[in-house]
Amino acid sequence: MKRYLVISILVISLIFFWNCISFKGGYLLPSENQVESVHICKKIDDSGDLLEPLDIRSEFTFKDDRVICFIRLKDIGTRIDLRWKWYSPDKKLVRDTGNIILSQGDRYLAAATAYDMFQLNPENIAEGKWTVVIFMNDKFLGKKLFQISAPRLSFKSII
Repeated sequence: MKRYLVISILVISLIFFWNCISFKGGYLLPSENQVESVHICKKIDDSGDLLEPLDIRSEFTFKDDRVICFIRLKDIGTRIDLRWKWYSPDKKLVRDTGNIILSQGDRYLAAATAYDMFQLNPENIAEGKWTVVIFMNDKFLGKKLFQISAPRLSFKSII
């Protein structure tokens, strides 16, 4: 009986103390240098604190004078080098920006934007599906595809 009483007290004590123990996972800090968005667009709005892409699209004609690849980053706490490589429909490299320093990493930035502009020139730009590949700190970040085609003739332009 005494043994039963000791075991019961021990079990009740363990249950009571077990309920007093709690585990709380640590908070995960957001990773640094997060890519929020990548867009292909025709124009940039520079009227605010951060740049904004305008006229986001994936199809362009020779009437357009440029194609812009726009990037928005957040939680920047380390050095960032960005690089854009533009490829023609036949997979030839036609433009390489080299590394462009966006942030030295000496101060935290909540958000930042950057872009590269590819000038369209009908004399040396081929029709077809083009590719821009983006790198951050020499690591592949992503790619965007866009189409360049000749402008369509309308009945108004023929007359």
